[in-house]
Amino acid sequence: MTTIVTVSPGACGLKTVITAVNEGDRVRISIESECPMVREWASKLPPLTAKDVLKSPFKSNIVYQIAGGHSTCPVPCATLKAAEAELGLAVKRDVKIEFTE
Repeated sequence: MTTIVTVSPGACGLKTVITAVNEGDRVRISIESECPMVREWASKLPPLTAKDVLKSPFKSNIVYQIAGGHSTCPVPCATLKAAEAELGLAVKRDVKIEFTE
């Protein structure tokens, strides 16, 4: 099974495609991004377990730790959502952040 998520992050306009592949008790993440900062931290991601994906608070989650200072970038969150869906921990449903005013 494979999960693919496309992120259109907003103001920066740098599109990212996240692919999550289930490898048993882990999910392998590959990220193609127009953003050099995302490419840099994404290259450091190890395969993730369910425990990694669900780890909280944010500051202790490996994806946010590796992403570093990108706390408002939607790509780390989308990475976790893709992994979560691929591991069968959530259904594949779109997430939307919409400015209404």
